[in-house]
Amino acid sequence: MQIIKDGDKNLIFKDSVVTIGTFDGLHKGHIEIIAKLKLKAEELNLKTVVITFYPHPRTVLSDDYKLKLLTPINEKQELFSKLNIDYLYIITFTKEFAKKTYKEFFDQVLLDTVRANHLVIGYDHKFGKDRNGDINSLIEYTKSNSIGMTVVGPKEIDNEIVSSTKIRTFLLDGKVKIASKMLGRNYFLDGVVVEGAKRGRELGFPTANLGLREDNKLVPKNGVYAVKVFLNNKYYFGVVNIGLRPTFNNVSEPITEVHIFDFNEDIYGNQIKVEFIDRIRDEKKFSSKEELEKNILSDVNEAKELISKIK
Repeated sequence: MQIIKDGDKNLIFKDSVVTIGTFDGLHKGHIEIIAKLKLKAEELNLKTVVITFYPHPRTVLSDDYKLKLLTPINEKQELFSKLNIDYLYIITFTKEFAKKTYKEFFDQVLLDTVRANHLVIGYDHKFGKDRNGDINSLIEYTKSNSIGMTVVGPKEIDNEIVSSTKIRTFLLDGKVKIASKMLGRNYFLDGVVVEGAKRGRELGFPTANLGLREDNKLVPKNGVYAVKVFLNNKYYFGVVNIGLRPTFNNVSEPITEVHIFDFNEDIYGNQIKVEFIDRIRDEKKFSSKEELEKNILSDVNEAKELISKIK
């Protein structure tokens, strides 16, 4: 896969099969679009082009809108690189770019830049200034420019239409299991193990504090979860607590602490990836250190029970 940005000097495409979207999460609905893109490209013997935007348009169009992402740009690029597409074309999204009408976008980007021969698009896609371009606009405009078009319908899981917005809502509610089902992979956080207060070690459950790789990555709702942990090319299982340590009342921002089962090594500074399996409980304030220890043990046992069902 070749990554091309709109500032690249040698920005030359041949006739191609194209899709467009923000693709936050690159979920199962998106994967279906990419699959149709590749099939059509094979049929027409053309290259595949995925057009996406950075930053996310919603973070640009509203000054006070702090959208947390399912897949920040680096993660999105990594995921696309595994899908065997030819080009990932990243357009820098600015307020000036947002002023383009859907006809200007079509002419300047789809026709002049990527030379679209065929367009594959999701059923609810909208584009151009004020999102005035929709499927009907595209049907009309592709026909008048002799471009083919494939519209991909909604993807449903458990009677719910898959969408990035819905997945964000599930994660913010702590419903990591259904969120992962819609993504087609476990939702994860990754980063570097950083120094903590070592409270877990004092309680007999040493924890690794996670410093997130991307600060605009969405963190699930505070609470305790069963997780799968990737560290030094090996995987382990454990429990993670996301929250404010209410029993000790010593942090002002949520922290992510993971206790890895049957593991007691110094891993400060190491890269770590934490995949969410299922939620165990809300974060709670306990009346004593002893009560907290008892509940951590209960969390560990419940996590092991949940993990045993997926092994």
